[in-house]
Amino acid sequence: MIDASPTARATVRWLARSWWLLFPAFAAVTLRLGVERACADPYDLLPAITSNPAWAWPIAVVYVLAHAWVVTAYVTTTVVAETLRPSRGHWRALWGRELYLIVAMAAALVLEYAPIALWRWLGAAGICP
Repeated sequence: MIDASPTARATVRWLARSWWLLFPAFAAVTLRLGVERACADPYDLLPAITSNPAWAWPIAVVYVLAHAWVVTAYVTTTVVAETLRPSRGHWRALWGRELYLIVAMAAALVLEYAPIALWRWLGAAGICP
């Protein structure tokens, strides 16, 4: 069992609570960006929405906050585990039942960073309306 400091435990609690606000919006953005990459111009994402600052800024904030969330989760786990490559056991010991939050956010990031060639292949395979 990892002996986590009160600061690390508080950070995990804060991340677990903030995940419920951040993840649904980030998952929606990454899914929509994926569809845009598959079915439209992969380099001009969401032109109708991002050309309007009232929509572009909130999307950018969600996108950046999700990345900051992942970095904070990683740094907190590495500090507590005292290694740059924490094992599954370290993640489980610190995050406990909230480990699925990390897995879900990582899945959204994998979706976001999937190669454009994969998206184009999916688009050609028929996922586009």
